[in-house]
Amino acid sequence: MIIKRLSASFGRLSNETLTLSEGLNIIEAPNESGKSTWCAFIKAILYGIHTSDRDKAGYLSDKTRYRPWNGAPMGGSMDIETTGISLTLERKSDGKLPMRDFSAVYTGTGTPYNGLYPDTAGDTLIGGSEAVFERSAFISQSGIKISQTPELEKRISSLVTTGDEASSYTEADERLRLWLRKRRFNKSGTIPALEEKLAGINKKLSHIESALDEAASMRLEAERLKKRRAELNDELSAFDRFDTQQALQRAREKYERAQAAYTDIYRELTKYGPAPTDSDLSFIRGDLKALESFKAMLSAEQKNLKNAQDNCTNILQAKRASAFDGPDASVAVQKAALLEQDIKKFSLRRASAVALIIIAAVFVLLTVITSITAQFPAMRLISAAAAVICAVLLLWRTVKFRVSAKKLTEYLAHCNVATVSGLQELYEESLKISAKLAEAESDVRSSEKSVSSALSMVDTILKSLREKLKTVAPDAAIENIESVLSTLETLLGKLAGAKAEARAAESFLNATRASGQFADESALEEITVPSRSKQEISSDLSFTAARFEELTNRYNMALGEIRAVGDPVILGSEKKAAEAELIAQKAQYDAISLAVETLKDANNELQTRFSPMLGETAGHIISRLTGGRYEKLTFDKTLDASAKTPAEAVSRNILTLSTGTADQIYLALRLAVCTLVLPKENPCPLILDDILTNFDDARAYLALDYLRELAQTRQILLFTCHKRETAYFSGIGDVSIIKLQ
Repeated sequence: MIIKRLSASFGRLSNETLTLSEGLNIIEAPNESGKSTWCAFIKAILYGIHTSDRDKAGYLSDKTRYRPWNGAPMGGSMDIETTGISLTLERKSDGKLPMRDFSAVYTGTGTPYNGLYPDTAGDTLIGGSEAVFERSAFISQSGIKISQTPELEKRISSLVTTGDEASSYTEADERLRLWLRKRRFNKSGTIPALEEKLAGINKKLSHIESALDEAASMRLEAERLKKRRAELNDELSAFDRFDTQQALQRAREKYERAQAAYTDIYRELTKYGPAPTDSDLSFIRGDLKALESFKAMLSAEQKNLKNAQDNCTNILQAKRASAFDGPDASVAVQKAALLEQDIKKFSLRRASAVALIIIAAVFVLLTVITSITAQFPAMRLISAAAAVICAVLLLWRTVKFRVSAKKLTEYLAHCNVATVSGLQELYEESLKISAKLAEAESDVRSSEKSVSSALSMVDTILKSLREKLKTVAPDAAIENIESVLSTLETLLGKLAGAKAEARAAESFLNATRASGQFADESALEEITVPSRSKQEISSDLSFTAARFEELTNRYNMALGEIRAVGDPVILGSEKKAAEAELIAQKAQYDAISLAVETLKDANNELQTRFSPMLGETAGHIISRLTGGRYEKLTFDKTLDASAKTPAEAVSRNILTLSTGTADQIYLALRLAVCTLVLPKENPCPLILDDILTNFDDARAYLALDYLRELAQTRQILLFTCHKRETAYFSGIGDVSIIKLQ
């Protein structure tokens, strides 16, 4: 097949065309000019767009990635030549389905070609599925590495077997293992389900068997308990009759005891006269409480009297200890006040004394002056006399002040005070003590009256109590009245209780006699005493009845469980069917396991047969691509490669080689797969997108030479962003060079 012309509205391609030639086509274009888009368009024309693919984080589906930038519907056409026929393949978008509408017509006409269909056009023209095409003749940018797929595996298998591509070891192995997982995978699958079902049936049958045995045992036990319950009821009835007779006898004895007790108590109460009543005792107790109250009052008043007397004594002692004990206190205060006034009077005239001193000094000065001048002798006598008079007056005031001060000081010291105001305070305190003493003496007289009144009341109550005690306890002392009253009240309570008990016993005895059951009371002597107590019989009967009811309920529940579990006959049939199916499933599981192992052995043998073929073809190609540096390649079943140089004893894994060498090995592998897997008749084009990026110049030229040689048998489209490819083939006629803008 040869691609002649491409026309696309696809991604950044806006109704652009690309015309190609036979042989080797070098399409040179800078980055982001649409090289990879043209490659993807060719694959889309052949195999369509996978509309079920979805965008994910870090990944865009083809339907999103190649949506036309100009907003037009995705579509395009491709003119090809195959088996001597020129065809035009066209795909257009059908609504929301990109490039879904496919058509194939003879180029230049509208006549449809019936040999190509939308879903299989690529398979028919390329000779393999899209997965095989992507791993052989279609090498996308950065996608030179090849991986194994079921479709490629089928092709490889057909090379070394009968040529049938319908089988794949991976698909067959997966299908067999799926069958194994359906039958058993850990605890799931048909075998565990059947085992679980069989275990459930066995459990049900075992449960039914044990339930039937238990039900039979419970039925026998229930019959025994029913009989035992009837025996206990008869024993209880006999005991009830005995108990009734015993109750009658006890009632008669109790009545007799109550009558005797009543008589004894009544005799005790009437030994001093008529029996006292509750009212009599209440009156006595009332007087007793009144006596206690008055005694408490007397005690309180006596205590108050003592306190008042003590207080009066203390105040009298304080008064006697005072400096002004008596009526002279006021006179002493007045005398001290007069002395203080004299002192203040002389103190207030200190200014006049100073004046006298000044005047005397003046007259002395005049006397001295007249004596010196000898003039005015009369004036000298007058001045001297005036000075003497002032001195005498000044001396008299001084003596008067000191006498008064001394008297006041001695008087204050006698009263043990420092000032006249202190003496006044002492006098006022003496007056307060006198007032308190008068009040205390009044309190003493009031308390004495209260004590006298309380004593009178106590004597009155005591006389009343003695009169009342003469009828109930004449020998009792006043101090024992409370004990006597308690005894009498107890006797009255016992008397009332004995009387009531006697009446109740008499009523019960009369009622029993009136019933007619025991007309002859002498028959009581012939009663047989039961061997067990009524409580023991009742307890035994209750336990037996509860046990019987429990067994009845359990028996009914057991029958219900048996019916709920299922029919034993049906369960037995289900058990046989499950056992047979389990045997069959286990046999199938063993057979499938054997088939998996056999298939694995066959695939290993197949890989052993295919690997040399693939290694030999790829080894020849890698030798050409590396200039003889590597001459031998080996591959495992996952197409993981190892390379060997002539000078090395062992092969090296591709992971240990440089990126450029790894790309050369993968290119050799793809070209070998393309040679071995794809049909040799009408070979499909090789689509190569920047596969020489990691090749150095020397090996790139070796690869270009090999591709030029290979282009003699099939069309090759080499897209590149470098100029060395076009420069290398410049001027060579059998290589078509196309430069895109």
